[in-house]
Amino acid sequence: MAESSMHTAHGSPSVPITRRERKKGRTRADIYAAAITLFLKKGFDAVTIDDICRAADVARATFFLHFPAKEALLFEYGERANEELAAAILDYRGGAVATLKMALKLLAERAARHPEVVRMVVREVIARPRVLTEHEERTADLVHLLSGVIRRGQATGEFRKRIHPTVAALTICAAWFALIYTWTRRDGKIDIEAAVAETLDIVLNGLNDRKTKRS
Repeated sequence: MAESSMHTAHGSPSVPITRRERKKGRTRADIYAAAITLFLKKGFDAVTIDDICRAADVARATFFLHFPAKEALLFEYGERANEELAAAILDYRGGAVATLKMALKLLAERAARHPEVVRMVVREVIARPRVLTEHEERTADLVHLLSGVIRRGQATGEFRKRIHPTVAALTICAAWFALIYTWTRRDGKIDIEAAVAETLDIVLNGLNDRKTKRS
């Protein structure tokens, strides 16, 4: 099943969205939903831009107004996830540790809701070295979101200040993507939400049992 066609606009939630922007967002969402449905049914390589345009009932020119290439559709899931996460972090009122737990839990729950889409995206991105490079560049949004939370935690004393927040965020992101890759390789047969919670616990608390005396 394709992911929901709901698309959140970038920017502050307090900024009014114009009718034109809403229409543009709906069109982009329609193209994305049509493409994902076709990719899951026929395979990424077998689907053409013309196929997507027919399914979404848009012209080719309209397609290229929203996506520069067919491969760009592979990044839309991640961009939507980042937008949803940014809004959740903005609204969340807990401390930095609780915010990180909420953020990773949200991403895990989202993946569990759209397992076919996630598996397809991971498979296709990994199979295309050029696209994989672009994917790595686009993880900067997620790193930026998490590093902001870590900076807040350092300011409040929840996290050590000598650790660079970007390095810490990269560590969490690397663990997250490794879990997603393993989850897709095993056809969703691991509990992704439990695995994410355990991974974050390791990142935050390390492997040492605090009850054990150091040698």
